[in-house]
Amino acid sequence: MSSTSEPIQQNQNALNVEVGKTSHATVEAIAFDHFGITGRALTLSSERDETFLIQTDTGSDYVLKIANPAERTDILEFQTQALIHLAAKALPLPLPRAVPSKNGEMLLALPLADKRRTARLLTFLDGQQLYKARRSFEQMDALGKMLALLGKGLADFRPQVPQQTLLWDICNAAALIAFVPHVEPLRQTMVSHALESFDKLANGAMRTLRRQVIHNDFNPHNILVSETDPAMVTGVIDFGDMVEAPLINDLAVALSYQIGAESGLDDAVAMLQAYHRVRPLDPLEITCLPTLLRTRLAMTVIITEWRAALYPDNRDYILRNHPIALAGLTRLVDHTDADLGAFFRQKIGDLS
Repeated sequence: MSSTSEPIQQNQNALNVEVGKTSHATVEAIAFDHFGITGRALTLSSERDETFLIQTDTGSDYVLKIANPAERTDILEFQTQALIHLAAKALPLPLPRAVPSKNGEMLLALPLADKRRTARLLTFLDGQQLYKARRSFEQMDALGKMLALLGKGLADFRPQVPQQTLLWDICNAAALIAFVPHVEPLRQTMVSHALESFDKLANGAMRTLRRQVIHNDFNPHNILVSETDPAMVTGVIDFGDMVEAPLINDLAVALSYQIGAESGLDDAVAMLQAYHRVRPLDPLEITCLPTLLRTRLAMTVIITEWRAALYPDNRDYILRNHPIALAGLTRLVDHTDADLGAFFRQKIGDLS
């Protein structure tokens, strides 16, 4: 396993560069001058960009995102083209739509605080974030179907994929071995074991997995559900971690945010079964899933503990997914990947 952190560090400027504080008056002026939209700006939480809700009197609200100065334009274009591609599909996917400016531009280069910043406008989706909602089997079933539909919609999306080394891409997990010393000492053996198992998989079976562009961040902060019916998905947002990777990685990411809950194993099975009904998985993907799931859990523990120490003022936001990931990783300690794979295959077999 490579111990160098250089590839990861080279492409994390968007996480490490401080963003400016754009005033609400400036945001409102951007919305009006460039998009013809009159509304009141409110700040939304975001890890690396500035994100604002634009509330209008028309009943249609918007989200204005001003990218981190270090964010690459080709990556923003990649994300925008994915939304345009998905909007053209006849799939029941509640996704934000990219809104062109009055001049037809999807990405606006604007001088803000002596820096060139890129702004874009998206439609606003109503609903509460999944992590605030009551859990149920029906909800997990809906999540599995939604992720599978999203994968279907992106299956024929074949753009020029930007070359990047994304911190949250499972395929780059081996580089995180250099950051294990930042983890609480009692947890270092557990996360190191996960990375070692991934390294063996990456140099073997993982090379033949089917690949495509994936969302790569199907987490409870990026999923919206109805406040009156928490089993109804009303939105999937934030395509900022989108990559081209093995399709099964998308499911591993999604399951990593569920398996640490009290009913986590049952929830994971419900999501897996629902996904498989819509987008059938092949035997190799099921075999690789436990290792990829364990790897993603370890990644969350490593990255969040490392970044929380770097940015203590933003500690609460950075660590928001840490407890569920640690609980999930701890739950899997007594189960081998082979046993988990057999368990998943048996549960999928129940569908026949």
